[in-house]
Amino acid sequence: MDENINKIAISGFLHDIGKFAEMGCMDINPEFLNNHTDLYQPFFDGRHTHKHAVYTAAFIDHIEKFLPHEFNRGNWGSIDDFMNLAAGHHKPETPFQWIIAIADRVSSGFDRDEFEDYNKEIKVQDYKKTRLLTIFEGISTDGKWKEDNLNAYLYRYPLKELSPENIFPVDREDYRLLDSTRASEEYKDLFLNFVGALEFLEHKKNVPLWFEHFDSLFMIYASHIPAATVGNVVPDVSLYDHSKTTAALASAVYLYHLQNNSMEVENIKDYADKKFLIVNGDFYGIQNFIFTEGGSTNKAAAKLLRGRSFAVSLITELAADMLCREIGLTTCSIITNAAGKFSIIAPNTKQTNDAIKTIQEKINDWLIRMFYGETSFGISLIDASSDDFVSKRFDSLWDRITEDSEKKKYNKINLDKYGGVIGNYLDQFNNDLSKKLCPFCGKRPSSAEVENDQLIKDESACKVCRDHIYLGTNIVKTDKIAITTIDAEIYGKKLCEPIFSEYQVSLDVDGKLMQLSDKGTLLKYWDISISQDGNLSKKITAKFINGYVPKYSKDDEEDESLNRLLYGEKSEKKKEELFDMLNDKVPKSFHHIAKWALNSTDVPDKFAGIEALGVLKADVDNLGLIFACGLKRNSLSRLATLSRQMNHFFTIYLPNTLSTKEDFENIYTVFAGGDDLFLIGPWNKIIDFAMFLDEFFQKYVCGNNKITLSAGISINKPGEPVLSIGERSETSLKKSKGNGRNSITIFDESVKWRDYEDLNKIKETIESWMDSKTINNAMLYRLNTFSSLAEQEKELLTIKDGVDMEECECLKWGAMFKYTLIRNVGKNLKGDEKDRALSEVEKAAGWLAQYGGTMKIPLWQVIYNQR
Repeated sequence: MDENINKIAISGFLHDIGKFAEMGCMDINPEFLNNHTDLYQPFFDGRHTHKHAVYTAAFIDHIEKFLPHEFNRGNWGSIDDFMNLAAGHHKPETPFQWIIAIADRVSSGFDRDEFEDYNKEIKVQDYKKTRLLTIFEGISTDGKWKEDNLNAYLYRYPLKELSPENIFPVDREDYRLLDSTRASEEYKDLFLNFVGALEFLEHKKNVPLWFEHFDSLFMIYASHIPAATVGNVVPDVSLYDHSKTTAALASAVYLYHLQNNSMEVENIKDYADKKFLIVNGDFYGIQNFIFTEGGSTNKAAAKLLRGRSFAVSLITELAADMLCREIGLTTCSIITNAAGKFSIIAPNTKQTNDAIKTIQEKINDWLIRMFYGETSFGISLIDASSDDFVSKRFDSLWDRITEDSEKKKYNKINLDKYGGVIGNYLDQFNNDLSKKLCPFCGKRPSSAEVENDQLIKDESACKVCRDHIYLGTNIVKTDKIAITTIDAEIYGKKLCEPIFSEYQVSLDVDGKLMQLSDKGTLLKYWDISISQDGNLSKKITAKFINGYVPKYSKDDEEDESLNRLLYGEKSEKKKEELFDMLNDKVPKSFHHIAKWALNSTDVPDKFAGIEALGVLKADVDNLGLIFACGLKRNSLSRLATLSRQMNHFFTIYLPNTLSTKEDFENIYTVFAGGDDLFLIGPWNKIIDFAMFLDEFFQKYVCGNNKITLSAGISINKPGEPVLSIGERSETSLKKSKGNGRNSITIFDESVKWRDYEDLNKIKETIESWMDSKTINNAMLYRLNTFSSLAEQEKELLTIKDGVDMEECECLKWGAMFKYTLIRNVGKNLKGDEKDRALSEVEKAAGWLAQYGGTMKIPLWQVIYNQR
């Protein structure tokens, strides 16, 4: 990669780091300040303005020892000095400084919109007290926006580093009494912690790799810093998002003018020229990829499921990376990347279009060869000018992006090239193998190369299934993943089929990574963990692509009753097996997870309830509509912010919650990211978690009723095929969508979340009746019968034409309820106690009349837990 593009991208990324340094009270050498003020700060109305520019220069100079040595090397690249590039954007003099300046201005045009009727609400002296607004609070899909006044916004983000706790907005009242001293101390603490972490950032000798680590570190520390804090601003875009967007725009502008031989200031300042390409990538067929079936064995099913789910993230990440490398861009040009989709800002040149065509063919050639057309990758392109980004034309631009992406979905595979039978398919089989067809997928030929691999033991396998088992086995054991070139010297285990035949992946990280980094063969080094205390990786890139998986723990070893249920009487051999599982971080099987749905009783070693799995699928309602018209001030940076923050709920908060809350520690993540999730757990814990999920999602989006979730839950036996349980939960989710969205479906009954909350309270009341023996099992089951009759009655009353007499049988349920009430409630009670019990349980008649068939939701939970 051209050194100049690294220099341009990093300069664009760091151009406003002076704001952080200034508000963080960085000590500047007075002599440095005197010597550089005129160089970087404009002079207007008798004073120097934009003080942060000289702080950017001071940061690069004063923190030199923590940065790659190239930054202050005179011969790094063939363009301007690095410090001048980063700090000169308010007094640009050369074409390259103008590139950063224009990128900043284009980015600022959609980051600093003024409120229409709002004037000087934020005073200059209060800039450190300004806190970042949440973009979720201002979203509306019906055109009824909040008033253009800061007082209309009730929430702010805390000025803290990113963590599962801190991604939630807080009430503005927490900051109403914030004085200047405390506001300054918050910035100072955050900045000092950032600089302290920067010192230990790894791989300084490999600038592209270091830059990816720096991007991650800056996201952790600058995601809650407003990009603009003075003047008539809408402080809802972070310094991190503004910096990254500026870097992406600057990179595209640089390559556009370089490849068109038009590197003059006037050309760079032209807003009308179509300099940009917005490149959207979409991984088609994700569900088929993850849940594929057809093999003759069910061995390693959970490992394959984990491995395939993780492979989706890997393929998407590396497709975006390979595209950037072919175009000549850094990874900061990837504006969004979540849930199998990405967006890149690229230069609109012939070279770029040729590179995109080459990479798309390379990706799909590999996918066809590996997966026989079950999956493919689509790439759509839209050209854009600076005017499209900064003017009110952005809505039209987004419509073009969406329309082009949708059209691409109807042409997922090039049938002229890939149509027909798979060439040489039969020739790939090895007749010397005991199982010629891979028993795991039932599609690809088994490979002699993996015949004796310890990961598959005595089974044959194709190389792809072996790789997915390798990923699924190790992502629960390691925190770090290395991505290298295919010729890198990796001594541990690795993929047999490198991704796109270009990227090698190893989760057996050894001590030779620094050597690989220095040679340039280590392309990426990610930490995929989130610690239980909420800390994110700060030494290397934090990559949120690994969901929580429950593993055997000391609790499993020490729970004697449950262990007898799981294993029977524990022999010494069984004890050794459990000890090995604890040491090897072995994930719990679905069979064992289902056991955790059982409830202890007063009798030792006796459990109540059913052994079953709950499968939860959920996603955000109307997300396409939210992206298209949910933002009053639509812009690329705000869409990127919205995508990133939505993704963080599912990839940061969710896995940390599952790993730290005892009630949910046995819930297994199949996938979670973007705007959706797929979880498997003990059936009763999954139902409890669904309410928790909606409650905290609503807190995350500030209670905005235009941003809602829909969910579907199916109850399954632990031995059912994953594809089958996935289809059943998907059917439940579709029923929720058909219920007007903002709903959950359980036991084939759909209700709104608020009704679900009320039904949960009813469940708790019925449980208390059972515990106190106010009602017996006969009454419980009769209530279930009455719920069906009450639902039939509700349906009958909506019929306007005539009805048969047989259909009127349901109208008897009220009388039958009264009869059953007298016979079954408070059998052991007398006098006033019995009267009180009858009066209490009679409330159930009102519930049945109100909720009808949806009373199955609380009743079936009680019944299944009592069995």
